[in-house]
Amino acid sequence: MRVTPRNWPATVAVASFGTIPVALDAAVNIAFPAISAAFDVPVAAIQWVVIAYVLTDAVLLLPAGRLADRVGHGAVFAAGLALTGVALLLAGAAPAFGALLAARVLQGTGAALVFGSAPALVTLATPESRRPRALGWYNLAVGVGIVLGPLAGGALVGVGGWRAVYWSRVPLAAAALLLAWRWLPRAAPGPAAPTGEPAAPPIADRRMFVVANAVNLLANVALFFVWLLVPYYLLERRGLAPAPGGLVFAAGTLATAVGAPLGAWGAARVGARGLMPVALLTETLGLYLTSRLDAGSSLAPIALALALAGGGVGLFTVPNMHYVMGALPRARQGWAGSLVVLMRMGGILVGARLAALVYGSGAEADAFRDAFRVAAVIALVAAVLTLVPPRRADRGWGAT
Repeated sequence: MRVTPRNWPATVAVASFGTIPVALDAAVNIAFPAISAAFDVPVAAIQWVVIAYVLTDAVLLLPAGRLADRVGHGAVFAAGLALTGVALLLAGAAPAFGALLAARVLQGTGAALVFGSAPALVTLATPESRRPRALGWYNLAVGVGIVLGPLAGGALVGVGGWRAVYWSRVPLAAAALLLAWRWLPRAAPGPAAPTGEPAAPPIADRRMFVVANAVNLLANVALFFVWLLVPYYLLERRGLAPAPGGLVFAAGTLATAVGAPLGAWGAARVGARGLMPVALLTETLGLYLTSRLDAGSSLAPIALALALAGGGVGLFTVPNMHYVMGALPRARQGWAGSLVVLMRMGGILVGARLAALVYGSGAEADAFRDAFRVAAVIALVAAVLTLVPPRRADRGWGAT
């Protein structure tokens, strides 16, 4: 199918919907105890369920984006959905722990193909004036999957066991694959946009391009302190049961999801350069307020701190993605989108390691406080880096 100015919303909708079966992998975490019991493996071995998936995804992201640039973003996106569906079936039916890990590798490959092509499908299909809004809806879809994952995972494990966490997503992947086959362009993009816009020029300021990607990495390093440490705070120090604890924790993930379209709206009015430092200072404030929480903190300040931290990253995501992808030509949009996702994943991996190191260095209460002070400093450094002036009029940095 050929994208035209009239049918680009369908392309954006299908690309966004297709990310949800992948983003819902956040549901797997709640199934870890059941998986450990089913295969009689120690808790330490469960880390490989995460590593097999995340590491495969991270290693293959850039090659997947480059492949999409060469053979067609719609074709690679559809292939990723097909692999995801097969992998989910195999994971749910795994007879042994090793078979589950092999299915997770296949699932990571499918995720790389999806995320290596989906952002490019959005940017290439959308008129430039609508691009921030389209990226906002795309990132909202990813955020919805991340928000719903833990909430749905608990219910699925309770009703159908840990295998239901995988099998429940197969119909979603199949539906997305059918929509992709019907609505998405499968050929590689030409040099000119279907809307009649010129192709993007080469990077005008390489320093700012590096800064934009570094800031994305740092923002996600800081945010992962929340993902790793706050669940322990809520359930162990604050004494909440898993269900209410999950609802309080969802304040941050929901704010991240809602922040994406708000970030698109703000970027269209004040420009990326004006919005990004505000967004990252919001994250900094949320992380600092998190460092001040203790065993007696009420739920309102906890939810506020998490919402500020998550919402700040949500506001930042769209203008940053718009800048990075707008700095590269149409023929490299798959690679550009993969780079944005890779910086996020790199932030998760670095943040997990750094948070664990800081948190394990002292007594529980002091370690929690110190960890989030470190996270706040990292977010503040990211905010300051967004104020570095470009060397020349750099396309996208000061505009929408």
